[in-house]
Amino acid sequence: MIDYMKWRIVLRSGRRHPAVTQPRAGPPALPASIITLAPYFRHENMPQEVALLLPANDGPKRLVDQVTLAPQAGDPVILGLFLAQPFLNVTVKAKRLREAGVCWVANLPSIEQQDQEFTQQLADVGLDRARELDSLAAFQACGLSTAVVVTDAAGATAAAAIRPEALIILPRVADFAAGFPSLRQRGAAALAVAEAARAAGWSGLLLGLAEGSEAAHEALWPDPLDGVVCRPVAF
Repeated sequence: MIDYMKWRIVLRSGRRHPAVTQPRAGPPALPASIITLAPYFRHENMPQEVALLLPANDGPKRLVDQVTLAPQAGDPVILGLFLAQPFLNVTVKAKRLREAGVCWVANLPSIEQQDQEFTQQLADVGLDRARELDSLAAFQACGLSTAVVVTDAAGATAAAAIRPEALIILPRVADFAAGFPSLRQRGAAALAVAEAARAAGWSGLLLGLAEGSEAAHEALWPDPLDGVVCRPVAF
C-alpha cells in the first residue's frame, strides 16, 4: 500500500472536461484530477508541492507498477510522473498504462519547479526540461495525451513545441518562501506563460495552481486561465 496525492482540476463555468482540439486526432477528455505519489518526508511547515521534489522520492516505476497492478476502474486521471529519469523506458511504461486505462501523463514533479540555479546544475548533467519534454513526446507517440508543468515563459515556449493538450503553471520552490504565492504573483506568471505559449502557436488548456477554497470562486482566478489545479491532498 502506498500513499498518493490528488490534485483536483476545476474548469471555468460553462466548460466541462472536454477533449481538446489539437493536431493529434481524438484525444480523450481532460480528467478531473492528477494523481502523484505522496512525498516520503512531510512537515507542517513544508508545502506538499515542495516536499514532492525531495530526492528521497521514487521515480516513475513505483507509481506505474502500483497503477498497473490495480487497473483504473473509476474516473480517468492524469498520472504525474518524474520524467527526467535517464533510464525511463517510455514504450514499455506507455503500454502498461494504456492497458490499465490511463491515457494521460504529466511531468509532475518537474525539474522546472526547482530554483533556477539548481535547475541549471541539473541541466549540466542532463536532468533538465529537455529530457522531460522528450519523454512526454515519446508518450504522445505511444498514443497518450499530455499535460506539461511549466513555471515561466521560457518553459511555456519549449513545451508548446510538443503540442500538449494542457499546460500547468506551478510556482518554483523559492516562490513558497513567504507562504503560498499570492494571486497577484500567480496572475503575473499566468499572463507571461499564456503570452509565450500563444506566440508559439499553442492553443490548449491553461491551468494554474490554486487553493482548494479558490476553486469555487473563479472570479478570483487569473484571467488567462481556463481552469485551476487545486493544491494536492493526500489519500
